Amino acid sequence: MIAKVSDLAGLPYWPRLLSRDQAARYVGVSPGQFDREVADGHWPPPERRGAVLSARAGRLLWDRLLLDKRQDERSGLQQDSIADNRTGGASEWAGWN
Repeated sequence: MIAKVSDLAGLPYWPRLLSRDQAARYVGVSPGQFDREVADGHWPPPERRGAVLSARAGRLLWDRLLLDKRQDERSGLQQDSIADNRTGGASEWAGWN
């Protein structure tokens, strides 16, 4: 069963992995605006879950902690980059999906 956005209002915490609509609501924008901001690199790309037979199958989910970390970096609360050692720092989000 998939939680509806309205179902989240009563939860004390947001789930760790968020659907597109949930992630958009979490960061305070419309789903369309969220798509544009992900495409522009403002937010990390989603993780594909449940893909077995096809690279395009499965659900796209955003890690809430990565959204928080990215916002912390953008606001200056956190100075280090998300880039990890596997990417050599070439791309801020490479290696995360």
